[in-house]
Amino acid sequence: MRLLLIGFGNVGKALLRLLTDDRNPLSRSGSKPQIVAVLDRKGGAIDPAGLDSAELLRTDESEGTVAAALEVGQFGLSPLAAIKEVEAEIVLELAPTNPATGEPGISHVETALRNGRDVITTNKGPPALAMRPLQRLARLNNVEFRFSGTVGGGTPILEFIKRTAKVDRVLSLRAILNGTTNYILAQMYDFETSMEEALKQVQRLGYAEKDSSLDILGIDPALKLTIIANYALDREIAPNEFHLTGINNVTLEEVTRYKREGRKTKLICSIDKEATVSPQPIEVSQPICVDGSLNLVQLKTEYTREMTLVGPGAGGYPTATAILNDLLAIEKERHAKDTLTAEITRIRAH
Repeated sequence: MRLLLIGFGNVGKALLRLLTDDRNPLSRSGSKPQIVAVLDRKGGAIDPAGLDSAELLRTDESEGTVAAALEVGQFGLSPLAAIKEVEAEIVLELAPTNPATGEPGISHVETALRNGRDVITTNKGPPALAMRPLQRLARLNNVEFRFSGTVGGGTPILEFIKRTAKVDRVLSLRAILNGTTNYILAQMYDFETSMEEALKQVQRLGYAEKDSSLDILGIDPALKLTIIANYALDREIAPNEFHLTGINNVTLEEVTRYKREGRKTKLICSIDKEATVSPQPIEVSQPICVDGSLNLVQLKTEYTREMTLVGPGAGGYPTATAILNDLLAIEKERHAKDTLTAEITRIRAH
């Protein structure tokens, strides 16, 4: 299993560390994935025999780019060129999200699928803005397009909702889908910290990017809610169809006033008659009132009535575990296809 990584931020680095750990589930299954290419904003590193993960991490730490790696580094290497030219079965598209166009992520995914590569992405742009055409393209080329890490990090929110919706009618959904804003609001509530200082803390912890506008303005959770609606609930909703309000206008005075009333401000995502993302005061006794970087989804259904899933929704390692889960699913799918092909060949031979 040869892997090509596009994007080498917190998630990509965490994934490399997990893959070098013999205790990871891929190693336990007998699979030996090889990282044959890693690309960042300045270029990349390629080795058909498999890159040295530890050396790549050291190079990135000292030089700021894997393109500086001795012998295998290439400055200016294009992701699209690498997808077409590097021999790899799976492309991991881990680039930052562009909420307006989804590019260059959509083009990366599309090119990989057209070239017969399975794709795993943590980039919310492609599934939020182009899910249906990319799924059709994957089916046409008999490859996989997976994106479980786009929502909830390592918490399997997408599959939880999709499996529930298959057997029970989902009447409504409420969720907290952005660990960054949830952490910020919790710091403001618990320690009366300003939003600016709380944001600096969450950036130091690696939960937020330097440009946190996608989180603060509510765009990130709106993209996630779009993916949930289209993938898990089979409802075609675009990000621009949401009633969207971020936390940028939430004040410390407002948070403190709600605190005296026994309520916490949370950025709530909901799908009912309408799809909304907005900060709301929530009674502290309510299950949805989780803190820190936790994510939560709460479903009201026709038969089961109410179900809640809670788990970490931010950070490199939780999201990297979602990638491992997708890799295992692809490996299982490939094994099933190989078994079926072998059985068909055996039957025809007789």
